[in-house]
Amino acid sequence: MATKNIEDKPRFNIADAIILIVTVLIIAGIVLRVYFVANEKVELDTITAEFRITNISSEHIDLSAQDMLYLSSDNSHVGYIIDLNVGDMWEYAYNAQGELVKATVPGKSLVTGTLALKGVTNERGFYLNGTMLVTEGDEISFYTKNREVIIKIVKITG
Repeated sequence: MATKNIEDKPRFNIADAIILIVTVLIIAGIVLRVYFVANEKVELDTITAEFRITNISSEHIDLSAQDMLYLSSDNSHVGYIIDLNVGDMWEYAYNAQGELVKATVPGKSLVTGTLALKGVTNERGFYLNGTMLVTEGDEISFYTKNREVIIKIVKITG
């Protein structure tokens, strides 16, 4: 009995061609998507927001209207101070009679005002510099030419 030495050779068939074409199209789609997202120019909106800085040293406020604001986390320019008001910092404390009264904190001030911030506004909210979601109540670390401060966003007014 004679045996034939038959070797199975892999063959290229239509299923292999379809898989190859689909793989090439997927890779091309991913490359184009990454290219267009990376080169997309986002138009930044400017919104106004009311802010508060509490418990700041009265002697070292060093903030003024029109000061440029930079985000401490990535050093990007994100806006400026439109106006600000400096007042006494106060707390509620108990007096000698045990009554709760409003008392000023010596050497500390309360700074309030309005900011102009650059970012992107969409259905999810306002993204500072297009990257960081900002909502009312957020505390954000900024710096100006004179100092670094933590600013609490009180109200986003649009």
